[in-house]
Amino acid sequence: MTTRRILGAPRRYIQGPGVIGELRGLVAELGQRAFLVADPVAWENEGAKMKPWLDGAEVGMFGGEITAAEIDRLAARAARAGADCVIAFGGGKAIDAAKSVALQHRLPIIVVPSVASNDAPTSRLIVVYDESHRIAELRRLTANPDIVLADTEIIARAPRRFLAAGIGDALSKLFEANACHAAGGLNFFGARPPLAALAVARSCHDTIRRDGLAALRAVDAKTPDAALENTVEACILMIGVGFESGGLSLAHALTRGFTAHPATTRALHGEIVAFGTIAQLVQQEHPDAEIRDLVRFCKACGLPTNFAALGLASPSEADLAAIAEPTLAAPYIGNLREPPDRARLIAVLRRCDELGGAAP
Repeated sequence: MTTRRILGAPRRYIQGPGVIGELRGLVAELGQRAFLVADPVAWENEGAKMKPWLDGAEVGMFGGEITAAEIDRLAARAARAGADCVIAFGGGKAIDAAKSVALQHRLPIIVVPSVASNDAPTSRLIVVYDESHRIAELRRLTANPDIVLADTEIIARAPRRFLAAGIGDALSKLFEANACHAAGGLNFFGARPPLAALAVARSCHDTIRRDGLAALRAVDAKTPDAALENTVEACILMIGVGFESGGLSLAHALTRGFTAHPATTRALHGEIVAFGTIAQLVQQEHPDAEIRDLVRFCKACGLPTNFAALGLASPSEADLAAIAEPTLAAPYIGNLREPPDRARLIAVLRRCDELGGAAP
């Protein structure tokens, strides 16, 4: 077993209201001809505010699903534009598509998240899906993104559901990093989670439990405040470092299973992870009082805590078996001292549904 410890992070992380105004200078540090991959909805809402800082960069609209074909299409456009750097603008899938373009052409990248919904902006990892919206493969940048530019005025104007999903994704990091470390597992650099990553995961959890609900109110008001700034940092920077350097476990393994089921494909990544975090605590036999406290917090954030809320009302044994099979095949399912078998995992999922469906 390796004793090496590795921590990865973006070269520079910049966050605050109005920091999009720094984009022109940051692009100039990396190249002269930028290719921007944009989520169409985010571009429609915020593109006019970004254009003054782009200096005529070529803009390629993300097609909606990050498949191998979509990556090749965008990469070909970047090549025709003679791009020497890439800008990502949007949510997780648009960001991963831009990272794929950067990987294919070995270009530096600036990530400008339009939402704080998951850990894509800061990590090397790229999740590629098939045409049926199922996870097909994982790719990796050679290094973490060069610059992450998180403008909290843009993020505050995004729908509340996206920040709630980011909170859901952040919820798992403490439990998964601790489980990976305790089981002797490896992080996404093939090394042991360093103590610094465990500390980040703890800070991430403490921050969202303290400030998460207030941050959602700030998004309702479309106005950044201290709670939103803290929560955005947790939901972009801390979770990226927390998962990649701290390691994953059951909560994220379940994303493989739920994205493979047609009834749950509309659920956001962080919404599935929130339910998966409840499952991880059940699997690890945390006290019911602790699990119910987590359920109450998820409900207060508007996160799903039972099958029906994920789009899977009254699942059959065949439904749960179909979710369990790809979950148990996930490489980080072993980052538990006692990984479940199929029967145990199905029992855990049913217990989660019971706890998550109970009255607060």
